[in-house]
Amino acid sequence: MAEGFFNAAAGGTPWRAESAGVGAADGAPPSLLAVLEMKRRGIDIAAHKARSISNIVPDAYEAVVALDREVAALFHAAFPVCRALRVWSVPDPYGSSAGEYRRAADQIHEQVEELLEIITKKE
Repeated sequence: MAEGFFNAAAGGTPWRAESAGVGAADGAPPSLLAVLEMKRRGIDIAAHKARSISNIVPDAYEAVVALDREVAALFHAAFPVCRALRVWSVPDPYGSSAGEYRRAADQIHEQVEELLEIITKKE
């Protein structure tokens, strides 16, 4: 959802988000509730495919965002020297209700807007 929000909001800029997960199964589709919540907001993430953090080079990115502290700790264990790690506080809604996906999407959207504001001020 974070990648979808970021890329939709950053359209027309040189910025682009790519997501990867600490427990992601490469090639897996997003959860149906995530797809439906984002569709409700006018963003199509149905074609998204999951990717494991083992397939990325963190220093190739301007910023790396962990959606919560647990993910940040796992990321830091895999990449102890990551200069650009940011940590948000968004509970993972996976396996939860549509309402939890809606709440997570609201929080992610707010954090993405703040991140884009920071990025655009640096330009």
